[in-house]
Amino acid sequence: MYKCNRCFDREAKIIVTDEGQERLCNRCFNDMVSEEIGVMLETMPEEIVVNDFSGTRRDFTVQQRLYPNGIFLEAVEDLEYGYQYSVHGELDCNQTELFHKLVNKVKLNVSKRYTKAGEFRNGQKYLSIIDDEVGGRIDYDDSNPSVPMVVVDGRPYTWEQLGEMIMRFEGFQFKMNFFDQTDEVE
Repeated sequence: MYKCNRCFDREAKIIVTDEGQERLCNRCFNDMVSEEIGVMLETMPEEIVVNDFSGTRRDFTVQQRLYPNGIFLEAVEDLEYGYQYSVHGELDCNQTELFHKLVNKVKLNVSKRYTKAGEFRNGQKYLSIIDDEVGGRIDYDDSNPSVPMVVVDGRPYTWEQLGEMIMRFEGFQFKMNFFDQTDEVE
């Protein structure tokens, strides 16, 4: 873990390569961009807590990032491979409304369940897709870098596990759509 080259306090998460290389934490990066473009980020809550489809508490850390093309807010669940949601606004957007948009996106998405686990009478366990629809996020799989990890319902699934879930649809047609992390998915 590298420390920020400006504050020497927080973890550096951003590498800036302009004249050399500088490792910055989110706060110092935002301050640098703010000075350059003259836009200030408003203070907002750093956490969102919501209950998911089963009533389970989900804790998210909120990160703000200021870029020359807009303001980016991200809610990341405090779990490896947990839920992650993002929104993007213009530089002159109402930042409070942008935060509420993020909160609503989190609430809406964690309220829907796409998979269920069960057990056959013979004791064999299974995973299945509910209502012929699945949505989630594609992530990196450290254990198998040649295939993606799929995060559905805030849980990681291997490509093989997803394949097992869709086997019951053999002979069906399907359509895959991919969306940027800040897009609204309906």
